[in-house]
Amino acid sequence: MVEEYARLSMHRWMLSDEVRNEAYRKAINEVVRPGDAVLDMGAGSGILSMFAAAAGATTVYAVERTDIAAVARTIIERNGMSDRIRVIQENLEDVDLPGRVDVLISEWMGGYGVDENMLAPLVIARDRWLRPGGKIIPDRVTAMLAPMWIVELDEELAHWRSRPHGVDMDVVADLTANEVVMRQWPVTTEDLLAPPQPMWSHDAYTCSLEEADRTFEATLCFTATRSGKFSGLAAWFDARLSEQTSLTNAVGAPATHWGRSIFPLHRTIEVKEGATIQVELRCEPVARGGSETYWSVQIDGGPVERHDTRPRRAAAFTTG
Repeated sequence: MVEEYARLSMHRWMLSDEVRNEAYRKAINEVVRPGDAVLDMGAGSGILSMFAAAAGATTVYAVERTDIAAVARTIIERNGMSDRIRVIQENLEDVDLPGRVDVLISEWMGGYGVDENMLAPLVIARDRWLRPGGKIIPDRVTAMLAPMWIVELDEELAHWRSRPHGVDMDVVADLTANEVVMRQWPVTTEDLLAPPQPMWSHDAYTCSLEEADRTFEATLCFTATRSGKFSGLAAWFDARLSEQTSLTNAVGAPATHWGRSIFPLHRTIEVKEGATIQVELRCEPVARGGSETYWSVQIDGGPVERHDTRPRRAAAFTTG
């Protein structure tokens, strides 16, 4: 029951994301043609399936492996679309459709695209069910990264290092600095220390299963465009949903439910304008919906600061 409530809460959050929903609605209206067959991969509550039916699709396969599929059926029925939308509660890898589809729709992105490990299922669905010449929404997703100062992160780590209640809680700060922090913090482009750079980019039509299922790696070198505090790296995605419509959770863009993915430093560092910030980041898929991440930072050729979310990292700390 607790798990199902958490899942419903997640979908309620996504349904409240007007930026996300409106971008997908516009793209679907551009791409879907009357009479099309559509596959909605990971359909969730079914809203994208309903957008497709409203755009003229006569058959929509809404594939969803979790019990939120029951909620989708009810919403679809109450909106009078059950004759066009078939909700299928099954793993995508096991589903058997009557035929190929004209359009494949999926909202597979995590906070910086690949971190929810859903790119490989997209490629599998494409190869099995998309007809030659069919369309995919989104057709390209690019992961971006930038060094920045995040005052809320500073305050959070400073709290754990301040001996709250007279208790040494440095270990909590150390563990937090080895987590990918997902937050809705109101960061702006003025908080960036250097322009963002792409880590990797995937074309939904040409990405191979081997490429989608391997560790994603980026080595980047930033040059600080101003002097200031440096507390972490911020990551996000830029998604091209169609030729005319895009969606992003970038710093400075309209707020979405994704917020930003933050990779903390152990402590805030002062950097000078012109300083080089060498960054290495690896995202390792481990299971559907999750990944482990390693990142390192080196400033002006100095010591390398390393971070790792993998469980064996936690073994380096004594907890009690």
